[in-house]
Amino acid sequence: MKVLVLGATGNLGSRLVPALLNHGHSVVAYVRSSSKLESLLPNPVYRQISVVQGDAKDSFAIKKAILDSKADAVVNTAGLAALPPWGKSDLPVIFRAVLDAVREAGMERKKPLRTWFLGGLGVLNFPETETMFSDYIPIYLEHRQNLALLKSLPPNSVDWSMLCPSTMNPESSDITALSSKGKLIANAVTPPLWQNYWVKNIPLIGGYLTCMMNAPRYETTLEQNAELIASDLETLESPFSEKTVGVIDPK
Repeated sequence: MKVLVLGATGNLGSRLVPALLNHGHSVVAYVRSSSKLESLLPNPVYRQISVVQGDAKDSFAIKKAILDSKADAVVNTAGLAALPPWGKSDLPVIFRAVLDAVREAGMERKKPLRTWFLGGLGVLNFPETETMFSDYIPIYLEHRQNLALLKSLPPNSVDWSMLCPSTMNPESSDITALSSKGKLIANAVTPPLWQNYWVKNIPLIGGYLTCMMNAPRYETTLEQNAELIASDLETLESPFSEKTVGVIDPK
C-alpha cells in the first residue's frame, strides 16, 4: 500500500516511516522541510521514500500530494494538542486541513481513503458509559473537537481511525529500531483491559480517581504505536474503521 505520512519529522512520524517500510508499504513523506527529514532518517531509509514539501495547514497542497502520489492511505501525526483546557495550538487547523484534503481526494477518486489520525486517551469512553475521560480530566480538549469533526462527516466519505494513546515514550534513540516490547492490545471506543477500582463508587470524585489510577497503565512506546498503524494498513478492511482506538502494552 502507498501511504502518505504527515509529520514524518516528529517523534511518532519518524518511527512510522521505517515501520511502514518494514511492512512492505511504499511511503510518501509530506513535510515542511525535506532537508530536516533527510538529516533525521538514516540514508538507507531516506532513499526508499518519496518526499513532498508542503505546509500541513494547506488543504489544497495535501490533496494534490495525495492525488499525485496515488496514495492509498494517509496517516497524520502532525501537530500537538494544547495541554490546558484554555490552551490553543495549531492542531485543529492542521487536522481540518488534512481531513478536508482526504475527503475531497476520496470524492475525486470515488473511494474513501483509509486514514489514521492521532488523538489521545481523553476522547475514549469510560467503560459501559458514553462519558469521555476528558469529562473527568479536562486536558488536551482539542482532540474532542477533532473527533467531533470526524463524527460529523457524511457516511462513507472518509475511512478513518483515531489512535488514542496515553503517554508515548521512545524505546530507542535509533528510530529504525523495531519494538522490543511486543505488540499492543487495541480496543475500539474504550481502553482495553480497564480496571474498575473500588474508588469508582466514591460520590463525585470516583470517576476521576479511577481514571488517575488507570492512566499509568496505558503508557506505551512510539515504536509500538508505529507498528500498530503499519500492521493495520496491511488491509483496507480495518476492524477500527470509524472508531477511536485505545491501546495498552499487554506486559
